[in-house]
Amino acid sequence: MKRRIQEGAFMSFMDELGKAAQSLGNADPQQTAAAASDTVNQADPDDLADHMTQSVGNLDGGSLSKLGGELLQAFNKSGDSAPDADGAAQAAGVSQDAVAGGEPGAVDALLQYAKAHPDVLKSAAGAFLQKNPGAVGSLAPGLLQGIMGRLGGGTSS
Repeated sequence: MKRRIQEGAFMSFMDELGKAAQSLGNADPQQTAAAASDTVNQADPDDLADHMTQSVGNLDGGSLSKLGGELLQAFNKSGDSAPDADGAAQAAGVSQDAVAGGEPGAVDALLQYAKAHPDVLKSAAGAFLQKNPGAVGSLAPGLLQGIMGRLGGGTSS
């Protein structure tokens, strides 16, 4: 009985996610980008990093390169509040080239490191989603639900 309830809840979640993805395909890209930006700006940094890390496995190589590039740029623009891109990459145990090249492990490591620098993380995630609204559909379910909630196509988390 308990397993049947769990399966039912999972299927309901998957149905809602499917509806959200369908709604996303019909949404205006500018509205999607604005909803994504709002979601990112209001997100808890740890949750945001976790959602973005989960999304790494869903993004194609081009999108990963763009996300990596936004992370590096955000560190370079952070001033004294965080290390520059080279220092951040070194602290994360990866190279800038690997991050910029969209290597999943390198992007993931820099996302995890960025948890300690919430302004950098939010800046990079927001810029990535603003410039790449088509990538929103590849995001982790928790982040996608938040965006869809702002678009009126799902519940926000």
